[in-house]
Amino acid sequence: MHESEVIFEATRLMQVANFKDAAEKLKGVASELPKSYKVWSLLSKCLFEEGSLQDAVQASQHAQRIDPLEQDFQRIQVLIQTHSFNEASQIANAMLSKYSNHPKALYTLAHIAIKKSEPETSISILETALIDSPANLTLRNMLTNSYASAGYFSKALQAAKMLVALDESFDSLWTLIGLQLKYGQYEGLLAACERAMIYVGENVSQSALRTSQLQLIRGQALRIIGKRKESVQALKHSLASDPLNADAWWALADMKDYVFSEDEMKQIESIIALSQVDKRLRCIATFALAKASEQKVSPSELMALYNKANALGASEHYDPKMLENEFNARINTYNAKSLITQASGANQQQPKQPTPIFIVGLPRSGSTLVEQILASHKNITATLEQATLPIIESRAHALCMQRYNLPLTQALDKLTGDELSQLGQAYLDESALFRSKNTDFFIDKQPFNFRLIGFIHKILPHAIVIDVRRNPLDCGFSLYKQYFHSGVEFSYKLNHIGAVYDAYLKIMKHWSNVLPSKVVKLQYETLVNDPEQEIRDLLANVGVQFEERCLHFYQTKRSIHTASSEQVRKPLNKNGIGAWRKVERELLELVRSLEQGDKYKTNAAHEI
Repeated sequence: MHESEVIFEATRLMQVANFKDAAEKLKGVASELPKSYKVWSLLSKCLFEEGSLQDAVQASQHAQRIDPLEQDFQRIQVLIQTHSFNEASQIANAMLSKYSNHPKALYTLAHIAIKKSEPETSISILETALIDSPANLTLRNMLTNSYASAGYFSKALQAAKMLVALDESFDSLWTLIGLQLKYGQYEGLLAACERAMIYVGENVSQSALRTSQLQLIRGQALRIIGKRKESVQALKHSLASDPLNADAWWALADMKDYVFSEDEMKQIESIIALSQVDKRLRCIATFALAKASEQKVSPSELMALYNKANALGASEHYDPKMLENEFNARINTYNAKSLITQASGANQQQPKQPTPIFIVGLPRSGSTLVEQILASHKNITATLEQATLPIIESRAHALCMQRYNLPLTQALDKLTGDELSQLGQAYLDESALFRSKNTDFFIDKQPFNFRLIGFIHKILPHAIVIDVRRNPLDCGFSLYKQYFHSGVEFSYKLNHIGAVYDAYLKIMKHWSNVLPSKVVKLQYETLVNDPEQEIRDLLANVGVQFEERCLHFYQTKRSIHTASSEQVRKPLNKNGIGAWRKVERELLELVRSLEQGDKYKTNAAHEI
């Protein structure tokens, strides 16, 4: 049968979903037509649809090798490198006029959309591309990343799982493991780590590095779910494979009560001494050494170590004024007038819609403790430090650009009650992945959501916001001692911590003025000193009955995702109150940077 006749007949069978017979017809001529791009592309799709996934991938890869438009794509790659996106788009569209849904042309357009920070556009393009090229691994991988960037968490996980099903390898499993860790899917993560061990490779060096990284992630996951002993074992296995894995040393140190041997301390010191080691790794190792030394050296010696660690971590380009400017812009945008219109309530009328409890404040203020107390209540579920709310705000911005040709800051008061309701429902839908059980309330403990209280008010009118505050000197000292992988760049300089603390107070004062009674303020020191009364008041503010188990929060078994995971699994203590006084002289820069520094210095439990 002639090539065109086979393609016509196969296409006809595919139109009625008879992929098995279509695949048989295409297989019959594929070996005779090894350079027929159309035959091999159609064969790949048919094999995918009938469930022969690995064969589909092989057929897809063969089609890519014989792509008649490869030279056009090579021209595109050169243009992409020079950021000539318009020219690259023109070539891609010309390719599509020759071959509709051509995978490399659509890949190009999706790639450009990503470069322009338009993940929604990228998703639309890639979903179209995968209709005809479902076994194309490059498109699948890009779609996974685009879903994650756009905040479609469940879709990102499913896309990653499909990538593994198509081509199980270390790289595909590593992508899945990364998402599972980020989204709190620990049972699946631990299983995926076991599978990934099969693919670490035969190269000794590569195998050791991959094994170390897998054991590190296993250790992190095991710690989160409360299996401390197994976590320590995994982290030690990680270091046995790669003693220079500073992240594993820090993971041990960040348990706060792990006791390092002298030999382990020397191994950490050796990383710090290696000038050829990446600065980031030396920074992490120095934080680990400082944390490991807390009970072994004098306060001044300890601060010298933390000063060294923070000097390695500090960015030359970071300026807290960027954060201050953002806060000021939000204060101007979310004024009394723009806050009047709220979600219409449609999302609140859906059956069994849980009420979000947002726990906010600066990191190291006691927010994990408050989360653990609330999560001990039978009607409240904890999640993790979600990125959901900022992503929904990004969608709101995209909606404003699409409908009003204005950014969110200028179109906020144009959004209707129904549009705001849709955004609120999108938040509830996307955050569902993180809720392990159905309860009346769930917690979103992302401290920096204090920036978004006005947005919360508009899209989720019935949401509860709890602002956890701690004496700024204790909070600042704790921030300075903590290594953060990302998102807390101000913590590496004491004066930056003070500036951000003041900016935080300023925006919280604004929310108090324009949204009186919206935010429940909880002082960490008061909670520690009078836990029963404070917990009773807290639960009353949430709207649930007091339960004794909330007083015994440390007995609650659940996954805890933050640096305070070990601390909140123990009864309350006052060790963290006034800790700054031990290094008072070394914190003068922090004191001076606070607008009310003298006042803070004389009153360690001062309530803002």
